[in-house]
Amino acid sequence: MENVIRTLSENVFKGKADLIFLVLLFMFLVGCMLGYGLEVLFRRFFSAKRWVNPGFMKGPWLPLYGFGLVLMFVLSGLFYDFLPKSIALYNPNGDLFGKGIAYGPQVGDLIPICTIGIGMTLLEFLAGLIFVKGFKVRLWDYSNMKGNVMGIVCPLFSIIWFAIAVLYYYAINPYVYTATKEAYAFMFGDSVGGKAANFLFIFFLGVAFGIMLIDFVTSANLFSKIAKSTKESAIAVRYEHLKEEQKKAKEELKTKFYDSLPEVIKTKVETVQAKKGQPSGINHFFRTVFLINPDKKKDTSSNYDEKGRPIKEEEEKVK
Repeated sequence: MENVIRTLSENVFKGKADLIFLVLLFMFLVGCMLGYGLEVLFRRFFSAKRWVNPGFMKGPWLPLYGFGLVLMFVLSGLFYDFLPKSIALYNPNGDLFGKGIAYGPQVGDLIPICTIGIGMTLLEFLAGLIFVKGFKVRLWDYSNMKGNVMGIVCPLFSIIWFAIAVLYYYAINPYVYTATKEAYAFMFGDSVGGKAANFLFIFFLGVAFGIMLIDFVTSANLFSKIAKSTKESAIAVRYEHLKEEQKKAKEELKTKFYDSLPEVIKTKVETVQAKKGQPSGINHFFRTVFLINPDKKKDTSSNYDEKGRPIKEEEEKVK
């Protein structure tokens, strides 16, 4: 099969830019959905400690991850094609981006890895800036992290992006490259293998992007208005009042039950709670190094409504 992913510039001159664009759109969609799944699990077990919708839209997709996957793939391909031949790059099977010689990890790998890490940090900053300034919605908050910029990016997560760049470059990129070639052959056919183009798949790909686009437009235009109007309505106020009453009643019941316990049990309970509140040695080290206020407990409840959707920020918080 003709190596259609060898260089983006070659394919543009061969008149295949539109086909490459469709393949990248498919990669973008896959990245959006995989990223959504990862964020849901991360916020359930590590961040918000509950099931929330991590995205601005209603559907199961996060464009940041889609753009990130495309960015890492494209940057990797560009370096394989445009760096001098004297600079060897990682090529485990000798077939990446048309390079016919197999290499293990090389010093030259630092060039694409560092570029990908920087690119992912800039992408995160740009996406966060658009939502905070444009839509008044903060989907993540690093304001308690040392060295943060507007609460959107911080050194710790930049290090994480560089770690992801290393993981992607060495462990994932070869498989993404192979999958991309197979996706291209599946979508547009293979003249050597006698396979015809799969127009039905291309049609459903267009439908998926149409749904995503509608989701984005409606979320951008209506989400903040609906959230604001429901907050100001009498029903919403009453609902919030009822929640507060239930919370107070629950706390009073717990207090009465605790007061009825023998002193021996109270002492043991207080000891267990005191130990539970103390961070472990490793956890304390990282909190001290990366957090502005290590004793401040992260509270993300104000970022989401009762349905787990992001809440619009107040204007004064954005400034």
